[in-house]
Amino acid sequence: MQSPKFPSKRADIEGVINASALRSRWRDKVRDAMRKQPIPDPVEHLDFHTSLDALCKGIAAEISSGQYTPRPPIRYLSEKSKGLCRQLVIPSVKDALVLQTLSDALWVELRTKAPSKNAFYAPNDQRFSQAIRGYTDEYGPINLWLSFQTAILGFATTKKYVVVTDIANYYDFISYDHLRNILSDLAIVREHSLDLLLYTLSHMLWQPDYMPRVQIGLPQIPFLDAPRLLAHCFLFEIDRLLSDRPHTDFARYMDDIDVGVDTIPDAKVVLRDLDLSLQTRQIRLNSGKTLILSDTEARRHFRIRDNALLDRLEDQIISKIGRGADISRERRFIERFISVGLTSHRFEGGNGDKILRRCINYARRYGAVLGDTDLLRLLLKWPTARSPALQWWQHSASPGTQLELIRDFVRSNEIIDDASFIDVSIALVSAKLPRSVKTWRLIEDICKHLDDENVWVLYSKLWILSKYGTEDEVMQLIETRLPVWITEEQASRLVGGMYSRFVGSLQFPKFRAIIQRSGNQGSRDVFDFYDALVTTSSGFRAVLKFMRTPNPSFPNRISHAKFLMVRAGAHNTAVPAAIPSLIRTHSRALQDEYYRALTP
Repeated sequence: MQSPKFPSKRADIEGVINASALRSRWRDKVRDAMRKQPIPDPVEHLDFHTSLDALCKGIAAEISSGQYTPRPPIRYLSEKSKGLCRQLVIPSVKDALVLQTLSDALWVELRTKAPSKNAFYAPNDQRFSQAIRGYTDEYGPINLWLSFQTAILGFATTKKYVVVTDIANYYDFISYDHLRNILSDLAIVREHSLDLLLYTLSHMLWQPDYMPRVQIGLPQIPFLDAPRLLAHCFLFEIDRLLSDRPHTDFARYMDDIDVGVDTIPDAKVVLRDLDLSLQTRQIRLNSGKTLILSDTEARRHFRIRDNALLDRLEDQIISKIGRGADISRERRFIERFISVGLTSHRFEGGNGDKILRRCINYARRYGAVLGDTDLLRLLLKWPTARSPALQWWQHSASPGTQLELIRDFVRSNEIIDDASFIDVSIALVSAKLPRSVKTWRLIEDICKHLDDENVWVLYSKLWILSKYGTEDEVMQLIETRLPVWITEEQASRLVGGMYSRFVGSLQFPKFRAIIQRSGNQGSRDVFDFYDALVTTSSGFRAVLKFMRTPNPSFPNRISHAKFLMVRAGAHNTAVPAAIPSLIRTHSRALQDEYYRALTP
């Protein structure tokens, strides 16, 4: 039920959340972000995209009527180090679209309220957030992080000491009451849109074991701007405090705060005042990561020499490639740099892990080889490097030769988070593996060690079997783990996506019956999408352009989700003339023997 004040708020909200704005945000940002989310969707949310106009009108009407309630989001764990995990959140498509539309509208106004240009933030615009100089970044566009680094280096050369610090568990301890007060002091016009943004995010707070909701903590959403925007603005008071201090330089990138000072006493005073100021908002500095560095130590901490070396290396590689010259010497350098660095602990401390990830990205991009010992060490001992290491592996020239290492990693019991299992499954289905008894046995061994009573391990196992398993194996997993997948929307969507594996088989009627009996909307939505793709001309043609488009960033030049759609679409008897051309478009993918075996 609405309050009597709601009609006066409606106009402000409708100025931000309307069908036109939602369509624009979906096409410009959210669609691409959802396709790149860490947990793959079986149809890359094309069921939403093909009904975009109607769904955007429905979302706008729901919000303007005051009836909007966010859906429970996906939650999964990603290890930071030593078993400590970050809880990440992926909203539903509808909620992601609402959040992005609100944050973009609010940023237009909030950017003018920033008290300092030394606090770096920008929306995660896909056009400007590509990897630069081998870097990628989970908190926003990498060019902003590089600008932050440039600012630090600037005052590291003019000040004798650099204070390096960040806030302990920053996102987890942001109070909504304090956040609302801070933003209210900025006197923003779109106050009611801010209320809607906070309302939506608060529904995504972790509320385990039927415990009451506590209005503390921003959800960490790896591909949307809204939490980052609010976390950035929460520290405007700190930016003003540091800007007003004489003889002090500072730079901030989210909760990473670096300050240049002339003396040790100055450094201690800055840290004292900074920590006390943060305590007024019930957050504290991370004492374990707080350092007072001399200019020499600062250069070592920020890996100035290593970054300069890698800059020169990349320039040399690009120059040689442009001339058509051989880069085998540079490949060997990358290989030695990683191998010797891991052995000598070169990447430990400071920004060493960023240097390591940069080197792994170069190895993937330029064809350098990670030896067996180095690859296994990265997977076991460097949680932050697992994803780039697995990306390197799936793009390597002969991933089958190191498949046993992936099996050993899964069997090691070192994986204590969800993201690592998902990353392994993505790498396995993306890699072009030889079709052999050895491969089959290693894949089978990997699947045996996946505890499918955990929903995200089940998800990973089903994703692997969707390429390498038989229809019987896929069906057995769906049947025996129905109580697991039926409670999680994204997992149930993946089950619905197995339509592609069962269409045209004797198992299909049984699969249809399971989906119908489950009463699960997520699996039903994907099933209906596939049903239209396979049985109607309109459903096929609605996604034909998408199915024809290659994905050059994948080893097979096609995403696994798209291959499953192409496989299902090939069964459509209403468009026989379109099928041969579609198959020819993805002839590169059919060089993968497992994909060839699945092609109708």
